[in-house]
Amino acid sequence: MTKKKDSKVDQVNTSELEDVQDNIEQPEEESDLEEVEPSAEEKISSLEDQMMRLQAEMINTRKSAQNDIARARIFGLESFMKDLLSVIDNLFRNLDFKTEENTIPADGYELILRELENVLGKNGIVLLDPLGDEFDPKLHEAISASNDKDKGNNIIVSVAQKGCTLNDRLIRPALVVVNKIPH
Repeated sequence: MTKKKDSKVDQVNTSELEDVQDNIEQPEEESDLEEVEPSAEEKISSLEDQMMRLQAEMINTRKSAQNDIARARIFGLESFMKDLLSVIDNLFRNLDFKTEENTIPADGYELILRELENVLGKNGIVLLDPLGDEFDPKLHEAISASNDKDKGNNIIVSVAQKGCTLNDRLIRPALVVVNKIPH
């Protein structure tokens, strides 16, 4: 019988011991939470630190973007210049044909101008030659008017200077003479 009593006592002691341990552990967990909870000053300090870090990151990102834009402009012109060099070479070759008796052939210049227009077009630059087109104040600048009854009203009869667009954005309007028929 003593053995049975001892085993019951062991069972009771073990379960009581677990209850006591659970009660001891619970207050410790609560006290850990209290210690982890930062004070208002610590929260403010932490938020100020985060804000300063974000501001520094934003400044660095802005500087990096500005550097990327500058590099894109510089190296974007590189391919354009490579294309333009062939036109320049042809201009010099055309000059080599000039002698004292022989002037430079106009055909050579026309070919070089067509090549130049192709190079410009390949790089998004389009020359506006609106001769015969209707006047558009968004693309053209009228420098004079004419009264030719054979031509329609508001038609461009002469181009003093070609205009230019870059990727469909007007860089320079064409300087034109517009026909105005009085009513």
